[in-house]
Amino acid sequence: MKHFTKSLAFIALAAAVGIPSVSAKSAATDSLVNNFMRSSIYTILLNSKAQNDRYEKEAKEAMNADAIMSLAKSIANTDAKKAANDSSAGTLFSLPAELFPSIEIPAQFNDHNLEARVLDFDALRANVTDEEKNKYNPKTKNQKAGAFAKGLAGSLLGGAAGKSESSMVRVDEVDEYLPAVLHKYFAANNTAASLLAKWYNYDAANADSHWNMDLVTERGNYNFTKDDLARAATDQAMMNKVSQTAFDMINNTYVLAFNLRFRSYQAVVKEAAAMAKAAGSMFGGIGQLAATAGSAIASAAAGDGYTVQAVSHLYKLKWNDDLNQNFAVNIYEKNASVEDLIASGLCELEFVGKEKASANVRQSLFSDKPFSDLVKRATTRAIDAAIAKLQAKNEVFRTVMPIIGGDGNGIIHAAIGTKEGLNEKDEYEILEAQEDANGKTIYKSVGSVKPVKGKIWNNVYGAEEEAAENRAKAEAKNKDFDDEAVNLGYSEFKGKKGDYTGYFLRLKKKK
Repeated sequence: MKHFTKSLAFIALAAAVGIPSVSAKSAATDSLVNNFMRSSIYTILLNSKAQNDRYEKEAKEAMNADAIMSLAKSIANTDAKKAANDSSAGTLFSLPAELFPSIEIPAQFNDHNLEARVLDFDALRANVTDEEKNKYNPKTKNQKAGAFAKGLAGSLLGGAAGKSESSMVRVDEVDEYLPAVLHKYFAANNTAASLLAKWYNYDAANADSHWNMDLVTERGNYNFTKDDLARAATDQAMMNKVSQTAFDMINNTYVLAFNLRFRSYQAVVKEAAAMAKAAGSMFGGIGQLAATAGSAIASAAAGDGYTVQAVSHLYKLKWNDDLNQNFAVNIYEKNASVEDLIASGLCELEFVGKEKASANVRQSLFSDKPFSDLVKRATTRAIDAAIAKLQAKNEVFRTVMPIIGGDGNGIIHAAIGTKEGLNEKDEYEILEAQEDANGKTIYKSVGSVKPVKGKIWNNVYGAEEEAAENRAKAEAKNKDFDDEAVNLGYSEFKGKKGDYTGYFLRLKKKK
């Protein structure tokens, strides 16, 4: 074990008191739910006023020119209390951007946010050349007509059914420039180095010690019992394990950039129908599909006429043992500055993938909540759905979740559900936490399980509130929303018999 990681164990012991474990089979259920090796994430929003204005214009063109604003006013002023509680300062179409900073980081991640959270896309885009745009946004086979037609079909039907699918039809200018905008922003603002500096609590004003390991220690210790940490003081193998586990967590640091869009379904369907008609036979039955989706949407409650779309781009901090040791010797132990870290070129972000998802602004005419709260509900659900889709398609981004119980006869419990995209066709692997020769935590697959139909926890954001709304106004109920599953508290999975307390689940196959 390298010198740098050895030293961490002694620091870890000093901060160990009172920290529960997910590795010990005697750990309490609540500790299992809350403490495990999380990934760390920094979420940012690329907001475009020009884009918001375009979507406001398209909505007015799709509806009566005054209908969209009169609808908003009728929603926001259902009663005096509701109107007084609404905190929106801008238009309907800027609401997701206003609400974004207040949206909590999902429980499967540590909050690793930097100070900058909402970026002005229009200002950043102004400094991106067409050459840079093309360099970082090359044309791919997914942009061909056949793939577009297939995607359009799924998005329209999904949107009409109120599911968390993308209903974005055309390619927006933001989509074309976003990869280059992000690349230039990360480089200009040294985002990768700033993420590492946050791990080590960099303090420019502290001349004696710019860096410390308090945060690394805090997050690493969640994986061990107090007995484990006490034993590490005299047991070299346990010391190595504690140290290595903490540093391994740095390798699971991500940046997730979003572009949020508030759109009217009428505008989306009108756009789809126009495109299908213009494309003619190339899209086969898409024109009829657009009409069908439009009919479904038109028959929905007026308050269900909007959707929040989350377009996401995921990046990962590059990190490994060699980079860690380089940082230890040349930056940490020399008490170098963050400018030295930047100059070293040690820190870099790599692109992982992109996805899009959406969620309806539901029940708006039947809820006592201000409209901004309903938009926050939809925005949070769209973001959660985008994360779930990114995890389904990118194995490196998949998190482990603790098994919190079971009956020993093949049924196990885990505190995940519809928020994480869980459905009865998914397959999850059971993982046993082990360590390799260097003390590094690895996960060995010891079996697989599938969710039990009817036992999938409905834990989407605002689920309890929506269930209460459904009970109060049965005529407004979202038929795709399972009221009964809201109070489950966990989902059931079925697999082979065994005691899996202290083990973990991770997505294996998404169907």
